[in-house]
Amino acid sequence: MNPKILYFVLGLGLFVSCSTEGKRLKADGGFEYQMMRKGESEPIPMESYIFFNMDLYYQDSMIQSSAKSATQPPVLKITAEKKDYGYFTSLINLLGKMHVRDSFHFFFPVDSFGQIPPGFDKFTEPVVYRIGILRVLDEAQFKTYSDSLQQAQEKVRQVVRDQLPAIETMVKGYYDTYKKGGFDSQMKSTPSGLRYVIHEEGTGAKPAKGEQVSVAYYGMLDADGKMFDNSWTRGMPHQFPLGQGQVIQGWDEGLQLLNKGTKATFFIPANLGYGAAGNPPSIPENSALVFYVELENK
Repeated sequence: MNPKILYFVLGLGLFVSCSTEGKRLKADGGFEYQMMRKGESEPIPMESYIFFNMDLYYQDSMIQSSAKSATQPPVLKITAEKKDYGYFTSLINLLGKMHVRDSFHFFFPVDSFGQIPPGFDKFTEPVVYRIGILRVLDEAQFKTYSDSLQQAQEKVRQVVRDQLPAIETMVKGYYDTYKKGGFDSQMKSTPSGLRYVIHEEGTGAKPAKGEQVSVAYYGMLDADGKMFDNSWTRGMPHQFPLGQGQVIQGWDEGLQLLNKGTKATFFIPANLGYGAAGNPPSIPENSALVFYVELENK
């Protein structure tokens, strides 16, 4: 289970607000919460969009932060419709009781997750969602905001797309060097058969298993250097939780070996890629792969 599930627009059943700053109170389902700061007096209107920040803590250690994990704050829409969001329903409903500038802590026992996230099984106390309401927009304001955001994002993506010719020239050069044996002295390998070359060492820490990572990539067939996929064409890196089987095994293994900010090339045997079946039509059966990757330092 990825605790970042709240980072998107949601429908929300609204209930009557009742909170006392500083005291532990009961939310739906028996969960506890604590008001840390009281904001405006008027409740958030129905059909409004709430922007909020959300940090996940265990004791005094931050596990995740919306400010660090996303370029835009999480947002949800308050509606009269009640929905079931599983074990997060109580927290989502509680957000509907808040006011602009409210801040609260929500205490979530680890055994309440449907599937305990990696590393959480050792926690003996509840994790704590620290949440603050930033601002509220009505339907018209949110549409204006969304349109403006999409335009800004498209400009950023186009800048990335424009980098593709230079990236392609560089990566093809790396491929030619590799085929001529020019990387032999720099090549590192793992017991699984993964090999890799680091072109530029990053300054960040190595990502942990289960951590959300952002990777720009250019993928080629080892046999002939033919490109089958890359992130520059889409104008944005690929984001996913590391070590959860959402990408090929060579990526899950290799990216854990890199410091954030590193630029490297992976040489991935078929058994760590798409195996005997391949991934038709672009990747034939039993294909070894070459991936140039840039692990973002976030």
